[in-house]
Amino acid sequence: MKIISIHAQSFGKLSGVNLALKDGVNVIQNVNGFGKTTMASFIRAMLYGFTYKTAGGVKDSSRFAPWQSSGLFGGSMTVEHDGQTLRIERFFGATAKNETLTVTNDKTGKPIDLGGLQPGEFLLGLTADSYDRSAYFPQEAVELSSNDNFDNRLGNLIQNGADDYDKIQEKLRAYKKNYRFERGNGGVIYELDCKRRELLQRQADEERAERRAAEIENTLNEIEQEKQTLLNQQEQYTVKQRQLQREVAASQASPEEQRAAERLAELEEKIRRIPPEFDRDVGRCESIANELANFKEEKFVKKISKWTLIWYAIPIIIGVVAAILGITGVVSQSFINEGISLIVSGVVVAVFGLVVDYLLWRKSRHNTTNAENKQKELLAQYFGIVRKYVYVDGEDLDTAKQRLWDAYKKYGEDVRERDTLRSVMKAPSADSQMTENALNDINRALNDLAERLNALSMQVGQLTTERKGLTFDSVSIQDELLNVAEQRKQAEFEYEVADTVSRLLAEAKDNLSSSYLPRLTSRCSELLSGITQSDYAVVIDRSFNVRIREEGQTRDMSAFSRGIREITLLCFRVALSELLYDGDIPFIIIDDAFVNFDESNFLRATRLLKQLSTHAQVVYFTCHDRLGELLK
Repeated sequence: MKIISIHAQSFGKLSGVNLALKDGVNVIQNVNGFGKTTMASFIRAMLYGFTYKTAGGVKDSSRFAPWQSSGLFGGSMTVEHDGQTLRIERFFGATAKNETLTVTNDKTGKPIDLGGLQPGEFLLGLTADSYDRSAYFPQEAVELSSNDNFDNRLGNLIQNGADDYDKIQEKLRAYKKNYRFERGNGGVIYELDCKRRELLQRQADEERAERRAAEIENTLNEIEQEKQTLLNQQEQYTVKQRQLQREVAASQASPEEQRAAERLAELEEKIRRIPPEFDRDVGRCESIANELANFKEEKFVKKISKWTLIWYAIPIIIGVVAAILGITGVVSQSFINEGISLIVSGVVVAVFGLVVDYLLWRKSRHNTTNAENKQKELLAQYFGIVRKYVYVDGEDLDTAKQRLWDAYKKYGEDVRERDTLRSVMKAPSADSQMTENALNDINRALNDLAERLNALSMQVGQLTTERKGLTFDSVSIQDELLNVAEQRKQAEFEYEVADTVSRLLAEAKDNLSSSYLPRLTSRCSELLSGITQSDYAVVIDRSFNVRIREEGQTRDMSAFSRGIREITLLCFRVALSELLYDGDIPFIIIDDAFVNFDESNFLRATRLLKQLSTHAQVVYFTCHDRLGELLK
């Protein structure tokens, strides 16, 4: 590939700038501020575009936006590639969605399909990073800032090849991770496995549902057969029931007999509910009532008889009268003494009588208490017995007696009536009894059949409802399983491909230094010795650390002058470019990259570019008059 012409319609400070390039060396010489670096950046932007992200505090879209307007900016570049003339037309905006890109055949106007690649990737086979480190020599690529050293610059140059490798490996890891996580669960394969397990579970559920539906169908058929058998039995029993009902009706008793039988059954049930010891309990109650009737109630306080009091008072009265008469002089003193004696005797007799009465009162009181307790006990026994037959709570003894007697009287009447009915009722004949028994058996059998038929109908309803709720489509699930298996097979294949690519890349990286490192080292040493006319040899290890061997001694780059370090970098880039294109370099763009070379080294460097221009297009931007061997 070579560049034929450039048209910067609007790009940074460039506006309407046209530039035609030729084979060999092209020197674009002008003062500082003209836009040489901007033109070099324009060529790169046509091939690779630029990022819209902020880097170093500024975005490329802002850095190269036209100074005089805020609209789209860009232009076109015409190149020759494989015998065809192609036109790259590209315009940029504030964001990536505003960018437009067309690549057409300049003669036919037919669009060129880049296959999703950038024009530089399509035409040069280089990524933007590889382009920056081989064909493109901006001035800042060789200038060293105050805190940088040459080893870092060279390390960055080569390391970006490793960076590309690392980026690819990272993309491969991300691609593989999309299918299967390195740790834990996740990825398309895991999700397909989960889906397969889910489908297998669904398939098992569907198969269980299908088996259950078959079981229900068999059960329903069995129930239908059983129902038919039971209905046949029911029909036979119904015929037999009607026959027996007619026979029982023919042997049935008259209405009077039926009423008598009903009355007898009523009396027997009534008498059955009465305790059988009713007669004995009534006798006990009569005995207790007689004992209560014969019980003599005594007064709690015994009164003293008035005659006893008079008897006690007579001697006292006589003595008092005698004493009064003696005091009045009516009787003699001896009579008075007699009276006093009578008074004393009367008091003694009265005291003695009172003591005897008190003792008799205490005895009477004790007997009364015992009698009351006995009476209460007898009443409790009486009411305890009576309550078995009648309700007497809160009633007195007489009322309880009357209610018990009424109940006992009614009981006797019921027993006599029952016995009378028993004597007049005719016992059923053996044949009629057998007929009734047979009818009862038939009725029970029909009831059992009805219950069984009802249970079967309920079971049919339940099974029918369950069967309606069963859904199964094992064929569809099998298709899904086959589809998942196919997807998983494809995913495994793609994962294995990515894994194989990653492994082969790792192997290729290991083999790269073994295959190309000697050639790179040899060519870099050859170029360095040719430019410097010194016996220098470049030593590059597998980690792309560059050292220089002089007079048999190998030393780090920091041990050499700035000029030697920059010349070594130039030689390395040329050697790397030749290695990338197998000696056929398409073009090299240099943006004042040799400002730090002394005169002799500058001449030798330009002589090298002149030699390269025989098979590569060289575009040299500079603001200096020093051109060395470029135009010879």
